[in-house]
Amino acid sequence: MKKAFSLLELIIVVFISTIVIISSLLFAKNIQETQIKNQELAILKIDLNATKIFLEKHKENISSKLKFENNILYFENSILLKEVKSFSLNKTTNTTTIKINLKDKISLVWDLQND
Repeated sequence: MKKAFSLLELIIVVFISTIVIISSLLFAKNIQETQIKNQELAILKIDLNATKIFLEKHKENISSKLKFENNILYFENSILLKEVKSFSLNKTTNTTTIKINLKDKISLVWDLQND
């Protein structure tokens, strides 16, 4: 009887340990996937901020220098930003408004002041 009880205890401990280990692995996998998504989003934000700074620096005749085709944004025939889903540029006397959507994850509207 004592051996049977010890065997039952051992089976219960192994079962509980297995559940804890599997739960821990699933939790670690979930954290890793979340971190990868956050990293990709942070990289996209950095790319967009760099693009905005670049466009602010080169805002003279910006409407003639920018070209958008095949989901790629070009500046004077050089690739400026890839995987752009939508892009629009509206120029008024005081401001240039740029609407940009990157990978359907980030959509921004920039208002650049004209000199």
